[in-house]
Amino acid sequence: MGSWLVCLALCGCGDSAPDGASGSEVEGGAERQAPPVLARNVLLVSLDTVRADRLESYGYRVQTSPNLDALARRSVLFERAQAQAPQTAPSHASLFTSEYPGAHQIINAHSSASTLFTLPTGVTTLAELLQGQGIDTAAFVSGGNLTRRMEMDRGFDVWDERNEDVSGRVDALLEWMLAPERGRFFATLHTYQTHAPYLPPRELVPRFVAADYDGPLRERLDRYLALPAEEAWQGAVGPDYWDGMLEYTDADVAFLSDLYDAEIAYLDDQLRRVLEVVFKSERAADTVVVVLADHGEEFKDHGKFQHDQVFQELLHVPLIMRLPNELEKQGWRGRVPEPVELVDVAPTVAELMGVSSEGTGWAGRSLVPLLRHPGRAPADWADRPQYSELVIEPGPKYYQSIAWRGWKYVYAWQKDIDHEWEWFFHLGHDPGETQNLIHSEEPEVVEARERLKEQLFRHTEETVGKAARVGEGGAAEVDDGMRQTLEQLGYHGSGGAGRPDGGDRR
Repeated sequence: MGSWLVCLALCGCGDSAPDGASGSEVEGGAERQAPPVLARNVLLVSLDTVRADRLESYGYRVQTSPNLDALARRSVLFERAQAQAPQTAPSHASLFTSEYPGAHQIINAHSSASTLFTLPTGVTTLAELLQGQGIDTAAFVSGGNLTRRMEMDRGFDVWDERNEDVSGRVDALLEWMLAPERGRFFATLHTYQTHAPYLPPRELVPRFVAADYDGPLRERLDRYLALPAEEAWQGAVGPDYWDGMLEYTDADVAFLSDLYDAEIAYLDDQLRRVLEVVFKSERAADTVVVVLADHGEEFKDHGKFQHDQVFQELLHVPLIMRLPNELEKQGWRGRVPEPVELVDVAPTVAELMGVSSEGTGWAGRSLVPLLRHPGRAPADWADRPQYSELVIEPGPKYYQSIAWRGWKYVYAWQKDIDHEWEWFFHLGHDPGETQNLIHSEEPEVVEARERLKEQLFRHTEETVGKAARVGEGGAAEVDDGMRQTLEQLGYHGSGGAGRPDGGDRR
């Protein structure tokens, strides 16, 4: 175990307490007390395309993430966190605005599109709220579908958008964070490192990939890895990357999956540099580190590749929050089994930083009660539904899902062919969503299915109403630079690679 892992797992660096002072805010002429300041700073790390079940702290038996695993042991880990969408743009919009996709209406852009949607003026971003309290705000992101062109930069003093290797994004973050003049801060780091194409450093490939694989993807990988690192990154998804993917054998799929693991291992090693800066300095006393993913990735789990369905390999995401040392000593660490959502992150960060989110209209709920007493949550948390959805243009194809009390209902509709699909699963008995119970006549299944469909219908009505209140976003042009980035990431057109698996017409 390296010195960093020893320090994080066994010791606390800088044990002074966080600033616990309370302030007051004035709204409409009336003064109301702000929440106490539990943390001066928050660093939010968004790992694009990392599914929870590929991290050791979530039960994976391959050593992909020793540094994140060490972090998790000193943190609050949410075992059942769910993304609101399985794609970058809508998921981050929900993360930043604490609104469901049906309300903010942001969808992924593709290189074939000429325009994209921007955030509605009626939503409040977390960065805007914190910026209004004098907190330094900065984002070091990788562009593509997380871009200022969608007005995702609202409220950030610094928005550094470059599609590059994670090491470059880490360098930029650390330079900003370590500036002598840095005050209280909210910083965001985002990387596409684990997004397709899966191009880990050459030295990691033998550690994760079977040496005897000699299928067609081996030659493609070798061709990429023969290029200088920056050229390989910028070349990204060439026109042949998914060529023949409908005929991929199990060995081909395993090869891609192993490369993905290697990418996570490289990402984990680069995050070590960030975590060392925080936890080997006085910042450990007053900084929260939030690590999450915007969505997962599919390797033909349900017939497709990448991320354009709403099954659990795409929606179940890691969510780890490391609290300041003094709070950890008070018991703010452990595992939380209750269901939570990414829309809950913004109100949580605001409360931790002592900023009231009253008046924002946010849909999420602060997780501070769960952070304070992991494993002893208020009773109503266990009964909370989780909602996700996805709109794919052109077409469009529309997905919705609800998970509640161990059950999950999925609805999909493709407009251009007017075709509908439904799935119904018991996640407790069937976490891999392999047994579609949509036509089951068992009384327990029928009752649960109708309850979930009713709740999903009500949720849809509520988000439609919310969308009307916050208004529509504008439209921005997809320029040549963004189109090139989207092509590098494989966003060439509608839909993902492969065919959806299962499903029944209504």
